[in-house]
Amino acid sequence: MIEFFEAMQFWHWIILAIVLIAGEALGAAGFLLGAVMAAFELALIAYIWPDMSWQKQISLFAVLALLCSVWFWYRFKSFNQETDHPKLNNLAAQLIGHEFALTQQMTGGQGKMQVGDTLWRVESDTNFSAGTQVKVTGSREMVLLIVKAGP
Repeated sequence: MIEFFEAMQFWHWIILAIVLIAGEALGAAGFLLGAVMAAFELALIAYIWPDMSWQKQISLFAVLALLCSVWFWYRFKSFNQETDHPKLNNLAAQLIGHEFALTQQMTGGQGKMQVGDTLWRVESDTNFSAGTQVKVTGSREMVLLIVKAGP
């Protein structure tokens, strides 16, 4: 095995980069991109300095992989946070402004309301009777805040 390391050349690093890209394509979700970039960089360095020892190559790869991974993380950490539909996975926020009929009698400012196939907890300053048309004005955690729907 030591003979393999002693015979390492730049094309070994290119092969490693290709294998890592294949692993990335199989679903590593970006975790291997830093190592891929480091392997390509080390291939270039090993091409320029072919007499570099294998210990230095491995050490340099480890440092470059860490630095490149941190760079990729810093550069793309907000990439998946940007969306055209910020309320996509927040059903309570999607219901704000809509009107529904109250399913159950409210007591103590709290009650329940059927919306589609979901029974939501609701809160209001006043108690409403079952069947009252209410409007969703906001949400707090998984509780809908409602007021009586006006004409």
